[in-house]
Amino acid sequence: MLTKTKATELGIYRRSATVTREGEAALTEGRNVIYVSGMTNTANSGSFRLKFPEGIRASNLQIVKAEDIEGFEKQSKAIGERIAEIDYRIETCKIMGELRKTNGDFTGRSEVSVEEQEKYIDALPEQLLSLHRQIEELQNERKELEEKLKRALDEEGRPLIMADITAAGDMTAPFVLQYEETACSWSPEYEVRFSNEAEPLEVSMKARIRQSSGENWTQVKTTLYTGNPSVSQDLPEIQPEQVSIYEPPAADRAAKMRAADVTGSAMLGAAAMPAPASPMAGMMSMMQMVNLQTAQAEVDEADTMTAFTLPGLKDVFSDTDGNMALLQSFQVPAKYQILAVPKLSCKGYLTAEITASEWPLPSANAKIYIKDTFAGEVHVDADTEKETFRLSLGQDERLSINKTEFPPRTSEAFLKNQKKQVRGGVIRLSNSSSETIPLVIRDQIPVSTDASITVELTEASGGVLDKETGIISWELRAEPGKSEELKLSYSLSWPKDKKLVERKAPRVVATSLRLLKFCPECGAPVTSRYCSICGGDCIAK
Repeated sequence: MLTKTKATELGIYRRSATVTREGEAALTEGRNVIYVSGMTNTANSGSFRLKFPEGIRASNLQIVKAEDIEGFEKQSKAIGERIAEIDYRIETCKIMGELRKTNGDFTGRSEVSVEEQEKYIDALPEQLLSLHRQIEELQNERKELEEKLKRALDEEGRPLIMADITAAGDMTAPFVLQYEETACSWSPEYEVRFSNEAEPLEVSMKARIRQSSGENWTQVKTTLYTGNPSVSQDLPEIQPEQVSIYEPPAADRAAKMRAADVTGSAMLGAAAMPAPASPMAGMMSMMQMVNLQTAQAEVDEADTMTAFTLPGLKDVFSDTDGNMALLQSFQVPAKYQILAVPKLSCKGYLTAEITASEWPLPSANAKIYIKDTFAGEVHVDADTEKETFRLSLGQDERLSINKTEFPPRTSEAFLKNQKKQVRGGVIRLSNSSSETIPLVIRDQIPVSTDASITVELTEASGGVLDKETGIISWELRAEPGKSEELKLSYSLSWPKDKKLVERKAPRVVATSLRLLKFCPECGAPVTSRYCSICGGDCIAK
């Protein structure tokens, strides 16, 4: 007996989903063999759980194919036969139309009277039109059957669950099927809206749900989880470390040692390589008959992930990128400033300085809106090692900024056997707006990596120097309609018999060295709590 199911609930993780389906089975007293459909070809077949009411016992549960079931009636066979019949009827109608046209040619046929010829010719258009309509109806029916055949072949190619169960009496028993769907995932996205400097940022966290199971899930309860169910299922174990004195092998034993090393390494590699753990290991132990309290599965609130249960029932369609859901909206207090780095660009950027604890969400891309106008997209990673982070809100046109560098002046100090070079420049800025603008200007001087090289800041117009990075920062308030100049000068001293080499530090490498961590699930490098690749929680592990 084939029993169909309908998806009613989804628990979607960052890289998979738990699908809950419901169905009913007509059981008779004693032994029953039923075949439960609903699992997809992309499902983890070893993860299924079948739940029946108390009093129903199972003696055998296994995955089978429709073609292996004796006496299984394939719907696709009947549909295929109907399509063949329609093709025959279409061809017959076409032949009948050609015959009627041929019979309408009375050239050389003296046995047919003029009255009979006129009667035939008058009736011919209606007869041909009737045949055309029949062909059109048959072709439309054929299209519908082709869609049904496609769905039938898809369903017949999916795995079935054979359940050998025993019932205490005749009944129609509701049941629940759960399994892991591997072709489903979700990723967070943000919308950040800026109104004015006096208001906090309006932030909306959304989810983009993707699935390619080949099945559309309609009107299902949907819960999104920030992690994955298989994260850290195995506890870490410390292995013993051994230390010994190195003794080089004797010359006459070197060849044997090399041969033994090659053979032993291969055997050791095979023995030491751990077997890959199944993503849903341990779920088969849960495959037992339990009392179905409600029509929906319980949502487990784990300590290592956050669950978002979407309101109402949702449609999650296959092979589309448009499954979007709003998770939550909130306000984030921010300190707004214009940030400019004239050394790299003469443009100013509106930024929001945010306390990292005010944004307790995973890293993701964010669409920025300035007063309901789309301003671009940035990546938000709030969980850094710093207490605050800056979020770019787009280019600001209110300030005019430029930098002029002075030609370097080099001189020699004979008594100290040193060369000295003076460098510098001036940054000019002008506020063309009618309001005061808070502003941060950043520039840079070199950082010495050699004790024989001395870098000395001689003028900075009140800027603050970070000695580790050489970055100088000015926090200003640009008054409306006014201009301002910031002077920067510094000196370099080094032995005159040496050549000065200047190079930029590898910015990405330096950042990675300071913040580099690895996701315990997928091994990807991360700089925040949540892995941007798999969504795993990298702090709680």
